[in-house]
Amino acid sequence: MIELSPGVEHLVNAIYPPARQAIAAELAATGRRLFFIENGVELLILWAIYASGVALSIRTKLENALRRPLLVDVCVPALLILAVTLVTLPLSYYGGFIVLHRYGLSVESNAQWFRDWAVELGLAVLIGSAVSAGFLQIARRFERTWPIVAALLAAPVILFGTAIFPVFIAPLFNRYEALPESPLTRSILRLANSHGINAQAVYVYDASRQTTTSNAFVSGLGPSTRIAIADNLLKKMKPDEVLYVVAHEMGHYILRHLWLGSWYGWLGTLGLIAVISVVGGALVRRDRRLRGLGDPAALPLIALLAVGVNLVEQPALNAGSRAIEHAADAFAAANTQLGDAGVRAFARLGSDSLLSLHPQPLVVWYFYTHPPLDERIDFAAHQAGIDRDRK
Repeated sequence: MIELSPGVEHLVNAIYPPARQAIAAELAATGRRLFFIENGVELLILWAIYASGVALSIRTKLENALRRPLLVDVCVPALLILAVTLVTLPLSYYGGFIVLHRYGLSVESNAQWFRDWAVELGLAVLIGSAVSAGFLQIARRFERTWPIVAALLAAPVILFGTAIFPVFIAPLFNRYEALPESPLTRSILRLANSHGINAQAVYVYDASRQTTTSNAFVSGLGPSTRIAIADNLLKKMKPDEVLYVVAHEMGHYILRHLWLGSWYGWLGTLGLIAVISVVGGALVRRDRRLRGLGDPAALPLIALLAVGVNLVEQPALNAGSRAIEHAADAFAAANTQLGDAGVRAFARLGSDSLLSLHPQPLVVWYFYTHPPLDERIDFAAHQAGIDRDRK
């Protein structure tokens, strides 16, 4: 917890009132409880599907019906994803709809929420079944060396996913339009072009159809690069605050954080591959019902290990993410020179999204992908030279 200087604290409280900060702490506690409940339920479901023999029965029936191993490799993970997602739907609805509406962070109707949920499910089935089928094929064809092959192929898959997001995935959830020319648009493009981002337009997307929170991003590779700003950000923030936020997002792109983030993701994938190879391999060898790690019936066990590995790896991966986000904060402060705009922008983002101002260090260590709000505000104030006379 960082103690803000009196002047900075006064400015923050004017934008993000203490009463709202208290609500944010309540929401954060609810979110943490839901996180562990959802992961616990998912682990139980996967174990039940594996231990009960349901996966074996599905695999056998599909093999008899389809008689093509590749189709079986695709269908088994698709059914597994559908089963887990449908069973956990009540929890997803509670956390993603009821809780967000209770705290005024969502404006979606039930129909809109279920539409987005269905699109996410379709993407999960499409991508998850393709990746799982690829894994099963590799595990069977390269029985001894599959970890090496999987590790080598994981890197381009991760990068490809990042490149296609702004062009093919994001438009499935929101409408993107070019932002009309204005002093703000010109300032954004001037900053982008001065740092080698060859953007010809700034896009605005209709986040207000889903949420009251604000966001922006710069993503993609080469021709797919896109600077996008949520309409909520434009409505709620002053132009200098918007420019500061967009500069932060440009920092990610200019500092090659896409590559660094992909590197961290690949390292996490290497950890998962190692656990599947050692622990999963040992468990599968003990289960005479299974033919090896390339058996589609082993997928629930592999998915269970993946959830467990993610829970264990999360603090390390989040630490890397926080370092990346801090570097982007530093880029924004160094390349905008907008006085206290950074302090105001972070305070407004915190108020809009109900972010905890002073989270506990243990919570930051395990859950936070970004530096805590007080740390970001203090850094912005220090860079702007307005954090004099600390308490």
